[in-house]
Amino acid sequence: MKFNSTIAFGVLAVAGFTAFAISVQEAQAGHACAIIAKVDRNKDGKIGRGEAIRAGLMAFKKINDDDRTLQPHEAATRHIGPKTFDKYNRIKRKGLDRVEWSRLVRDRFRAANGDGDRTLECDELKTRRGHRLLAVIWH
Repeated sequence: MKFNSTIAFGVLAVAGFTAFAISVQEAQAGHACAIIAKVDRNKDGKIGRGEAIRAGLMAFKKINDDDRTLQPHEAATRHIGPKTFDKYNRIKRKGLDRVEWSRLVRDRFRAANGDGDRTLECDELKTRRGHRLLAVIWH
């Protein structure tokens, strides 16, 4: 009898873990869709490039320490590695300025736009490239 209850508990634990994993994925998917609602200024249910850049500049303002440029440690909070930082840091002064940051957002928007329709829907934000864009526009 003790053996059967152990098996039953194990089955319930696996089922619970599976349900938890599914709920985490659903929450991440819901988060991507919630960002559309937050960023979408014209309320068409999609993010256009201008809306993404505007949101990216708001994120820039939030993570910046009031010196008008982002240093590598500030950009690292948005999962931007040293190679990407150097690629977009064209002026090579103190760090990424607003123009360079906007260029990064624009390029990530273009990469996330899999169907090439110049707008991003919720399903495109659920991809790896969509997550990379969300890292730089989420505020």
